[in-house]
Amino acid sequence: MIVLGIISAVIFLGLGRVRKNDNNIRTTFREMTVLSKEIRNQARLTQTFFRLMIEIKPDQSRYWVEKGNAIELKDPKLELKAQDEQDTSSDKKKSSFTLFKKLTKKEKILPKGIKFKSLEIQNSEPLVDGLGAIYYSPEGLVEASIIHITDEKHTWSLLINPLTGIVDIADEEISLKDVIKRHE
Repeated sequence: MIVLGIISAVIFLGLGRVRKNDNNIRTTFREMTVLSKEIRNQARLTQTFFRLMIEIKPDQSRYWVEKGNAIELKDPKLELKAQDEQDTSSDKKKSSFTLFKKLTKKEKILPKGIKFKSLEIQNSEPLVDGLGAIYYSPEGLVEASIIHITDEKHTWSLLINPLTGIVDIADEEISLKDVIKRHE
């Protein structure tokens, strides 16, 4: 009886961890799906450019929303470099994008055990480490992109529709090139 009690306790604790990880993944999917739609809606309502910033790091992934009036530098890495250089020279321009606190009050960190694996944006090389951005225009258009999320065991693809901003979830890793070929 004691052995059975110990075994059932171990199984119960193990299932709790698995369920928690599944809940974290579902929550992340739901947040990203709703966030993309909300960013698109805000871009159309305010007639401004928005971007979903995604930072991919081996230890921790995070994301946030920024609002701006114009797209001066397409690559966020170049913007960060320009901001660093501005600290030494007052002649440089600051980025026209700032954190949009209405949708993300601060940078959001993905739950433990879940991370961004890569970000694919049309006409760009896949990003597997560093900072990337998905742009939303005032006309309601979004850059065709796919965000890959992993829990180290499995990888999912979040496909962002360029016309509607709606996110479709695939339970496998899909390449943006493959999606574009299917629709041609």
